[in-house]
Amino acid sequence: MKIALIGNPNVGKSTVFNALTGSNQQVGNWAGKTVERKSGSIHRDNDEIELIDLPGTYSLTAYSQEEIVTREYILREKPDVVMAMVDASNIERNLYLVLQILELTPRVVIGLNMMDLAKSAGITIHSNRLAQALNVPVVEIVAAKGKGINEFLTEAIRVGKLKSESVWDEIPYPDELEKRIQAMEQLLTGTIWASKYPLRWLAIKRLEQDPEIGQTWQSIPRSSQRNKKQDPCHDAGDPLKYVLQESVTLPGEELLQAYEIEGWSKDHFEMAVADAKYQYISKILPEFRVHENSAKPTWTDALDKWILSPIWGYPIMFLIISLVFWFSFVASAPLGGAVSEGMAWAAEVVVSLLQWSHVPEAAQSLVRDGIFAGVGAVLAFVPQIAIFFAFFSILQDSGYLARAAFLGDRFMQLMGLHGKSFFSLVSGFGCNVPAIMATRTLEDPKDRLITMLINPLIPCVPRLGVMSAVVAAFFPGSRGALIMISLLLISLLLVMFSALFLRKVVQQKERSAFVMELPLYHIPTLRNVLMPTWQKTYSFLKRAWTFILVASIVVWVLSSYPQGAPMNATWAGKMGEGLAFIGQPLGFDWRIMVAIVFGFTAKETTLSTLGILYGVAADASQSIAEAMTGAMTPLGAYTFLVVYMLYIPCLASVVTTYKESKSLGWTSFGIAYNLILSFVIGWLVFHGGKVLGF
Repeated sequence: MKIALIGNPNVGKSTVFNALTGSNQQVGNWAGKTVERKSGSIHRDNDEIELIDLPGTYSLTAYSQEEIVTREYILREKPDVVMAMVDASNIERNLYLVLQILELTPRVVIGLNMMDLAKSAGITIHSNRLAQALNVPVVEIVAAKGKGINEFLTEAIRVGKLKSESVWDEIPYPDELEKRIQAMEQLLTGTIWASKYPLRWLAIKRLEQDPEIGQTWQSIPRSSQRNKKQDPCHDAGDPLKYVLQESVTLPGEELLQAYEIEGWSKDHFEMAVADAKYQYISKILPEFRVHENSAKPTWTDALDKWILSPIWGYPIMFLIISLVFWFSFVASAPLGGAVSEGMAWAAEVVVSLLQWSHVPEAAQSLVRDGIFAGVGAVLAFVPQIAIFFAFFSILQDSGYLARAAFLGDRFMQLMGLHGKSFFSLVSGFGCNVPAIMATRTLEDPKDRLITMLINPLIPCVPRLGVMSAVVAAFFPGSRGALIMISLLLISLLLVMFSALFLRKVVQQKERSAFVMELPLYHIPTLRNVLMPTWQKTYSFLKRAWTFILVASIVVWVLSSYPQGAPMNATWAGKMGEGLAFIGQPLGFDWRIMVAIVFGFTAKETTLSTLGILYGVAADASQSIAEAMTGAMTPLGAYTFLVVYMLYIPCLASVVTTYKESKSLGWTSFGIAYNLILSFVIGWLVFHGGKVLGF
């Protein structure tokens, strides 16, 4: 059985999905789309269920990829039942999506979530009356507390097994609009389109001149009277997947032209249909909802007076972000130290066993100085990454992150960006890969591209970890905090400059308005915090034990051979000397240049590379940063920090940028831009510092 989970953003879909599927989840992308696909398997009695968590969307039009993906899944995959999540405290807007779903499939079960929040806001919803009004089952749930979730699934399974389908009264459109819908229905009756999709829905979409439907219709043959060999649609059963060479004339073209003359444009039809739906909702609303006007202001209202205040909102946001960074990078330090000591102990045990087994010295060096020194340096970042993403999940699940985007919109607009870009840029402090993927929330492709290209200028957790270690060695005490603040200010200034510059380069069209919902505040559920934290941390660990492990071994080989040669005469040393002419104007020695090159594979490998090249063993007796203090001056260290913070993003970020932008040209431009910008700013810092006497 296939069940689709649908709802507006922030209605609690993730809570229900995580509760029902647990760890049995798969996360990927929809074919041909940069929209996340989440599916999970459920075993209930003798039933095997695939639950698809469709992207949160407010409607099923064709303005965003989320809307297109959700609509196409219902049309093409024809799930056995749709579980429609509805926010009881904001039911009027939520029912608009439910009506659109009912036009596509009658097998729907409504989950009336946040009943407790509705009650506290003075709203009473009679679920049995709502079920009667729409003729579909309604289940009351409080997802945050785990109430009603199993009953919701049980009802969905029951509806999915029904042989007969429920019938609900069609939306009564105004006579003028109804006449045109019926005229288009007559033109479509008997065509292959009518046999595949709901006739009334198709007629409305044809009148609205829906661009996606128009494209997919071009792929449907005019006649269904074909033999099986000639008909490519036969085996797959989905004509939308095939594009035929023949020309197809869409039905009703002349009728649409006549309506245009009458003043019924595409936008006129779309607004008339939407208005009719909201009028229908307003008509049935008094049947099941009682709103007490005397209700006291909710705690969301009370908090927003401060959090969204133009005076207090920004200091509060700064305080919250500062706390997140403090916990991620300062409070997590003992945990990172424990991981380093654990890796050092493990290295001693393994090397001792190798010595006892008379394993050659080269193999012992590989294990101690290559694998454990390299991967161990990276694993010390795991506590930082886990804590950062845990806090990020808390801010998102609580509803605060949407407020931060609202507050950040003013600065985003100054840079020529959309307020939703704030989500992506803040995510970049954790990891640039999911941050680049977060640009999917932006409807305008130009906004998405610009945000992708500037995102690598935001230092991620691994970069911040390496930077923190170097800062601690060269700038101890309170100076270190000032140095880190100055580096972050340089990053933010260059983000602003780059956004304005790229706005000219990309030739961005007129900026769209920033419209988003501010959800009610919630107490984050433990599952909703731990699940995404574990998924992102596990992804990092997987990279550490595969990609970074290989990189560490390669660095060890390059720095160890020819055997017996001094470090600068090894293959890595020769490579570094070949690049010395680039680093010399910035005060970098060959080791720094090699580390910068290998940092492209993954930013975490910079620390492991430096550890190997500076001869820091895995016994934790000497830190990498301490070994570097003898190789460069504080000014050189600061220059390295600037270049390291800004230069080309890691390989995973580059690949993600290419996948999201689908443009090799823009991906290459982003690499070149970051590389040139980092060395230009580094040169200015180094020589400017010399002029100032540093």
